[in-house]
Amino acid sequence: MATIPPLPANAAAWDQARNAFMKSILVDTPLATLAQDLDVPPWPVNAPDETPAAYVYLPYGQAVAALAARGLPPAQLGALIAILNETNAFDQPFGDMMAGGEPAPAGVVDEGSPLIKNLHKLALPADFPLEFSALSAGTLELCRNEGVTTLGDFVGFASRLSQTVIVGGDFRALLNALAQKDEAALARTLPLRVGQPGLHLLEAVALTLRTLPPATSEGLRATPPVIPSGLAARVTRLTVYFKTDTDAARAALNAGTPPARLVAVLGAPELEDLALILLRPHLPLPVATPEPKKVSFWARLFGRG
Repeated sequence: MATIPPLPANAAAWDQARNAFMKSILVDTPLATLAQDLDVPPWPVNAPDETPAAYVYLPYGQAVAALAARGLPPAQLGALIAILNETNAFDQPFGDMMAGGEPAPAGVVDEGSPLIKNLHKLALPADFPLEFSALSAGTLELCRNEGVTTLGDFVGFASRLSQTVIVGGDFRALLNALAQKDEAALARTLPLRVGQPGLHLLEAVALTLRTLPPATSEGLRATPPVIPSGLAARVTRLTVYFKTDTDAARAALNAGTPPARLVAVLGAPELEDLALILLRPHLPLPVATPEPKKVSFWARLFGRG
């Protein structure tokens, strides 16, 4: 791998690099992770709190002192400047989007972006529809307004956002999770199975269940279950998108795998039965039968019940 020699560490170069990086969506990403995705030498300190945020808010002298406190020489500031500048090179302004100008086409992405690289490393499909995520309605509406409908669109959009654009909420949470390859955090928004690559049908159904209003969840637990048409249609679309998973689940059930074992991978007993209820129209699952009503002795004696 080619390396970039450390830049001269002086106050002017430091101020220019840190001021440009302060509003970056990657400001809380470990420097070791950023360096790993760039053609720069490895960052010598690998710790969750060893991030650009630990340095970029400090003036030159304090930044050098912070490095010294970690056992790093002043010259290491040059390497830090290189990391900040190289990372910033991927965060080019997204046209004049926020000023009312024409944005770049949503489908045009920089394959060298750290976010795009992490998408590939985690085997997350770029064509995954954002409508199947757990992003809030407001964030989804923002994305639709910008022509961003898939995970690939989202990452490409984010990697080109202007440094002057400040994002928050679940938008920023998803970006930070992608930047840090934090699978546990990603699983709160995407149907990801921690420790396994890609996205999965059962997790997508569970994610849908977690976002349902309480009244809808109660309806699913009723006998017979009450499934709103919109929810049923969403699950149908999920089984079509995750056709490979759907076919594998169907084959496993036909081979005798108990339904409870199929959904045990979710590790959430409160959701497993509900997931089976939603998937019943699409998989060879037994139809739930209500338990026979218990009749008391006196009711039987007098012909009641």
